[in-house]
Amino acid sequence: MTQSMFDPAVLKAMGQTPEEVRTRLGVELDRFEAQLRGREADWTTTQPGREWSPAQEAEHVLKIDNSIVPLMRLLMSDKELRPMPQVPGEIVDGKRQSPEALLPSDEGLPFAALDTTWAEHRQKLEEMAAHVTETPGRTFWHQFFGEIDALDWLRMVAMHLRNHRKLLEESAAA
Repeated sequence: MTQSMFDPAVLKAMGQTPEEVRTRLGVELDRFEAQLRGREADWTTTQPGREWSPAQEAEHVLKIDNSIVPLMRLLMSDKELRPMPQVPGEIVDGKRQSPEALLPSDEGLPFAALDTTWAEHRQKLEEMAAHVTETPGRTFWHQFFGEIDALDWLRMVAMHLRNHRKLLEESAAA
């Protein structure tokens, strides 16, 4: 493990069993969405202590989740897993950095898209989550947690939602 890696055991805070993780995912989706819906007034305003607006936080979370759903589907399948480059993530000023492709646009998600884009995203994520179990021996590289299985990827989605919700809550209180 390199210095930039984190112990995947921290993901277990999102639940031990698939059922617990699905429940936690639902809670975090509800909380994140509630935070987004309360931010219309400052939707496109860069937040205090942050580089992003709520619109950008929303778009980033969508991009991350939408990249992970097919990955969980692959891990749950019997399709061959090809070796992938194992590039550790970058940390700047103590903050994990998102891969370039998963960064939000300058505008972020339009507020008007919450009712459609967010609802569709949530439905796809929850449909996939309903089938996720542990996949011993079938893992995929995560830039900060190393080789993790489908259930850990689902835990990561729930933790990522929680982390971004907390950032939104902190910026709202600032």
